[in-house]
Amino acid sequence: MINGNPHDFIDTVYSGQDIIFVFHGIKYWFQGYTDNGKSHMEIFQYVPSSDGFLWIHDDDSMLKCLEAFLDAPIFNGKTFWEAESEIEWVDN
Repeated sequence: MINGNPHDFIDTVYSGQDIIFVFHGIKYWFQGYTDNGKSHMEIFQYVPSSDGFLWIHDDDSMLKCLEAFLDAPIFNGKTFWEAESEIEWVDN
């Protein structure tokens, strides 16, 4: 991970904090939260602006959302651990 520790990044994802990161020159915004007993995580393309989400997941817990994030091939067909050396953590 560029400009950060990937394990700290994962801890931040798990906590649901907002994160800004860059992957292949595109800036993304991550957020997560729990509402009414349900957990939600999402990644939105921030710059250049986009009308769509890169990834959305709802589940029973933040842990299940985190596991889904780690398993999702959302980085040009790669999972987080396969692509982490290409991801720049901008706001850590």
